[in-house]
Amino acid sequence: MSYDYSSAGATLELPNPYKVQNLLLFLSGGTLVTFGVLALLEGRTTLGPTPLSIGMALLFAGLLALGVAAKRLRFFFGRGRPHSLAPELQATMTGTSPAADAIKRLLREGALTYPEPSGAVDGVLYHWVPKLITAPIAIQDQARSAFFNASAMVAASLSFIVAWGVFGSESSRPLLSAAYFAFGLLFLLKPVISERRAQLNTKTLVLLVTAAVIGPAVVSILGKSLPQLQFSLAPQTFMLLVSGTVASVLLLCAALRQVAEPPATQTSSEQVRLSLNVPPSLLLDELERTMQEQWTEKIPNRRYARTTPTIQPELHAGPFAGELLEETQPMPMPNMVPASIGQALSSGRHRFLVSLDLYAFALTVAAAVCAYVFARSSVDANRDLSLQLVGASSIFMVVAGFCFRSSAQLWGRFDFQSFMTWVELEGTYQTASVGTGNQVTARMHTNNQIVRTESMTLRVWRARVESVVFGKDAGRQITAMFSTDTAARELAGHLEQFGRSRASLVAPESAADLSRINALAHAERALVSAVGQSALPGSTASLIGVNDAPTAETSSPSQFKFCRHCGAKNLPDARFCQACGERVEA
Repeated sequence: MSYDYSSAGATLELPNPYKVQNLLLFLSGGTLVTFGVLALLEGRTTLGPTPLSIGMALLFAGLLALGVAAKRLRFFFGRGRPHSLAPELQATMTGTSPAADAIKRLLREGALTYPEPSGAVDGVLYHWVPKLITAPIAIQDQARSAFFNASAMVAASLSFIVAWGVFGSESSRPLLSAAYFAFGLLFLLKPVISERRAQLNTKTLVLLVTAAVIGPAVVSILGKSLPQLQFSLAPQTFMLLVSGTVASVLLLCAALRQVAEPPATQTSSEQVRLSLNVPPSLLLDELERTMQEQWTEKIPNRRYARTTPTIQPELHAGPFAGELLEETQPMPMPNMVPASIGQALSSGRHRFLVSLDLYAFALTVAAAVCAYVFARSSVDANRDLSLQLVGASSIFMVVAGFCFRSSAQLWGRFDFQSFMTWVELEGTYQTASVGTGNQVTARMHTNNQIVRTESMTLRVWRARVESVVFGKDAGRQITAMFSTDTAARELAGHLEQFGRSRASLVAPESAADLSRINALAHAERALVSAVGQSALPGSTASLIGVNDAPTAETSSPSQFKFCRHCGAKNLPDARFCQACGERVEA
């Protein structure tokens, strides 16, 4: 998607929301690169595979962190973003879509729909935080996953503490720590890192409780037949469970801080009954002109549905329906984006979010130090210490990456507001023919084919919509709707006044046509007057087609007919007055 630039306004130039996280990513990347270079220097003389491998791994991780931060140094948000709530229609297209129908349902019903929680763990969470049900879907998913993973980590930690510390023995503890370490990697840490829920269910809980109680006894009985471990993975297991638990708890707190009070769900609706003598499509054309005049920042509205009323004159009567659904360009709502770590810590929404990133930075430093110490030490010198350092460094690095990635989704939150307008036209049309002008005496008359709509229904639905996105290329969700009664009433009144004021008869309107009509009317009156004067006794007037000598029929003034309404003189054979058009009696 390209960036659309316009000099009309800088409203869409948003502050960089990743400023605080970028700072910590730069520090983490610099730390990793520094210790990676130091590890390479340690292996420069002996060219040992261990320090060289450690140095290259730290360099790769550090450059990856620096690359992510560098990519987000500038934050561009063009007019093509955020994504529309439904597929858009071009200016000449008609139709609708299921997503547009869902928006219509929201405007009609004035209610937002959220998925219901399922499962015992979710039930506990939503009982603890009831207003979480009205939070954005992304926040709900993040909170549910973090709460589930934290519960799984706590259950596994308690089981390991009981099995290893209470019921364990010197001979069974190495095997117990290895078993719990493998369980933590496969069933807890791996799903958490892949942004899924930990694999913890009723069967797993039963297994953990059983392992805590009878696991040490089983290991002691089978200890002679099982291989004897020369080292213990208890430190690595504690690090895995504790670091994963802290990360899940911080992520849960950060997600819950994004939850606000239940939103408003109000819309405005106006319904008008109209009887018009013009095609209903004229109202749709006027609506499009009105909507264009209300474009935000001169940015075209996003059209989601359009249906043109279809009229078939050959049928003379039938039903029609039309609609138009548009949304103005979503504009960012004013909210504070922290510019420093101190400002983020003082913000209620960002406090736990920056704490999660600070925790990730601390894990990164610890992982880099452990890896460097391992690179300097000899594998044969202290095998237990070396394995502990390798395990600690790997666990800390993985958990730190999980923290940075999870917090990035919450850092990328943007709230927008826009106006949604939906207009419906429904009714029945009839065609008719209307003539204008006197068919007997008028020199000019017109015949008009009109479309008559009797008691057409005009509905206007309108609302100010608030929506949210997590990442500029992510999907957008409506979070609140507010009524706009005045604007809806004005739009319905404007369309009603426009429809009633349209002319249904055809007549010349240009200045040239009106001038020629006046000239013809003046010439006609002059002709009638001249004919009347030439018929008087002693008149010397002569007209083309009129004899100079008076005839027997026109010599007597008493033979003329005078209109009793206006008193004008008419020819003897006239049936209607040439001046006013009324019938002339004999």
